[in-house]
Amino acid sequence: MRCRNCGHDNHRNTGKCDNCGFGLEPQTDPVKDQRAALQKTVDDGISGNGKAPELISPHKGKSGLIGLMIFLIGAAGAIFIVSSFDRAEYEPEVEMAHEVVEVEIPIDSLPILLGTDIVYVFNAEGTSASPRTNVDLSLIPEGTGVSFLGSGSMSIQPVVNYMLQKINSNDFRSLVPDSLFAWSDSTETDYMAVAILPLLDDSAEVQPVELKILFTDQWFRCIIEEFNKDIVEPSSGYAFDERVFNRGMNQAARTISRRNTDERPVHVTLLFPSESTFGEAMEIAESVSAKLDTLGYEGFNIKWVNVTN
Repeated sequence: MRCRNCGHDNHRNTGKCDNCGFGLEPQTDPVKDQRAALQKTVDDGISGNGKAPELISPHKGKSGLIGLMIFLIGAAGAIFIVSSFDRAEYEPEVEMAHEVVEVEIPIDSLPILLGTDIVYVFNAEGTSASPRTNVDLSLIPEGTGVSFLGSGSMSIQPVVNYMLQKINSNDFRSLVPDSLFAWSDSTETDYMAVAILPLLDDSAEVQPVELKILFTDQWFRCIIEEFNKDIVEPSSGYAFDERVFNRGMNQAARTISRRNTDERPVHVTLLFPSESTFGEAMEIAESVSAKLDTLGYEGFNIKWVNVTN
């Protein structure tokens, strides 16, 4: 017969199938007998009053809890490290121009009082001076004004020597001479002031007409070396005498106006005896300055000379 399980033809009804091994006798039973087992209920072995089988929970591992703990510890460590140390950030180097750089400079009231950028204040002897300024001395812009200030009791010699030395130095190439100041009282609240000019530069395209004015206790002189002119007026003392000054200056002004100067500027150099004090020279210079403004002359170069009778 053919096996009802695999369909192999065994040519017999007994024994096991040569192909799949299933028994052949049960396969010849009637279908009713073969399905009889399906009609029976399965005995679960539990009676009506029987005890239910004990349920045992499967063993739970701790690997998940350990993993969670490791994660929490790692997160806490990362937060601590980030909060405790600054993170390194790359910042590209930027070249900054001088004018962008801002330097905090203390406010000095003296340059503000005198209306100048830098003022050199002389020591008691007039042999040296220290700068007072509201400008950063390491970044001095071109055209910065510079002045000099001292006590009127000093000798004029060291003051003029130091001033001319500074004006001619390389440090002053970008600076512009402004004014010369002298304290007129012991409390250093009032002062005298005259404008000063840089020394003449022989390489300048236009050379000014130089007018020298000398004051002594006996003579008042106006000297124009370019025109070989020397005007001498007697003086009654070492001071500014308006009448004597006007006499001499009128002659000097006529001499300059008659010459073809092509509107060249006139620079004034004031000459004082070497024994003069700084205060005496400044009193005369202030008076001369007021008179020269009406003539359009520019001042001053200030020097000292040895005067002999």
